[in-house]
Amino acid sequence: MTRSPRFLAAAALLAAFMAALATLGGRGGQGDNDSYSYDFPPRPAVNRIAVVGTDAQVRTYAPDGSDARDISSGDGFFTWPTWSPDAQSIVFSGATPDAAGGGGAPTISLLEYDRREGETRVVHRPAPGFAGLLANGVVHYPIWSPDSSKLAFVAVTRERGLALYLYDARAPDAAPKFVLDEGPLWTVWASDSARLLVHRGADHFIVRADDGAAERLPIEPSPYRVPAWKPPSDTPTAIVPTGARGYAIRELAPQPPAAGGGVDVGAAIARVGANAAFSWSSDGARVAIADGATPILYRGSAMLAYRRLTALDASAPTPTARVFGSLLAHFWSPDGAKIAYVEIADASGRLRWRLLDAASGESSDLAEFAPSPDQLTMFQFFDQYAYSHSLWSPDSRHLVFAGRLSDAASAASWSAQPRESRVYVLDTGPTRAAQAIADGVLGVWSPR
Repeated sequence: MTRSPRFLAAAALLAAFMAALATLGGRGGQGDNDSYSYDFPPRPAVNRIAVVGTDAQVRTYAPDGSDARDISSGDGFFTWPTWSPDAQSIVFSGATPDAAGGGGAPTISLLEYDRREGETRVVHRPAPGFAGLLANGVVHYPIWSPDSSKLAFVAVTRERGLALYLYDARAPDAAPKFVLDEGPLWTVWASDSARLLVHRGADHFIVRADDGAAERLPIEPSPYRVPAWKPPSDTPTAIVPTGARGYAIRELAPQPPAAGGGVDVGAAIARVGANAAFSWSSDGARVAIADGATPILYRGSAMLAYRRLTALDASAPTPTARVFGSLLAHFWSPDGAKIAYVEIADASGRLRWRLLDAASGESSDLAEFAPSPDQLTMFQFFDQYAYSHSLWSPDSRHLVFAGRLSDAASAASWSAQPRESRVYVLDTGPTRAAQAIADGVLGVWSPR
């Protein structure tokens, strides 16, 4: 593939950006699909895919690759688009040349593109010349409230290090509100958009969205990453110790001050290992659990590989589906019926998409591929990204992913940065066909 001058300039800018980040050393880990039932207003479906192109620009496309529309503009490197649940706004990170033009570290901003107004505004900009990484190539982690009115995001700042902020999209001129620091920080919204459940290091918090006040939940620390709200009741759930170095997924019932405060911990939903990952189906009928975690190094990235993936019936915690292998990530379909999961296919390192029917337990192959670096980062922190970046189409039929299909590349050519990376739409129906829709390193489907 011949690189355009625009891409080469953006790549050079990114190289300078990454070098500046390396000298600062700011790094922390962040990373199910629409696991909550959003009550969207009666608007026509959007059904578009936001793509990070190989020219370092963000565009949206129709699912067949037609009707490309620019989201980012100008010189710079733009990446990690995040749709609002109403699909009317997209936030993304941008590294642009410093205003002085002196060739120093670029300015790193979190930007919001409003489709209704056709305008882009700055949500957050750190101190001049400062930037920090949350993960490989990731400078912000944003997650929208289900009603699309607010944005929680994690960024690395000079003043606070890795920190969580709240941004009111209805008052875009107001500065984002600081909430917590001392990450890593893993966070999910309640379906009422009024609360966040945050796991920070050894602590759990419930954060009020109106004023950013954080109430610590007095439960024992656990080494897992992302908690969850169980729909439709919005009950906070977390992995907590059970004694004798054991752990379990449990419901949490914070008590009001009048009742003495504290947290009532419910019965174990499932007993799990220390680094398990879990998520609820959109209707709360089932919980998916990735367990048996083992640290691995895959293409230079430290990841967890899970030995098994289980779907449990929430009303009577018995497995309805279970698969085994070397599993890297899984994502619920929006309708809560299926789980798309990624496994290491063989010793050469090929990855394979597979589909699990949560009710019948039947699993089947979809496609083998080599992921782009950004796609691999999403898999690395899938339990967080699944709440904010949908790989499923709104109708639960198709998946979008970036990299190269295995029939287009040999394992020996899988480098840290593929020479060619494309965005594919994969039909999980009878055809099981994958269609390339654009050159790109990441694709994210609109929530509706």
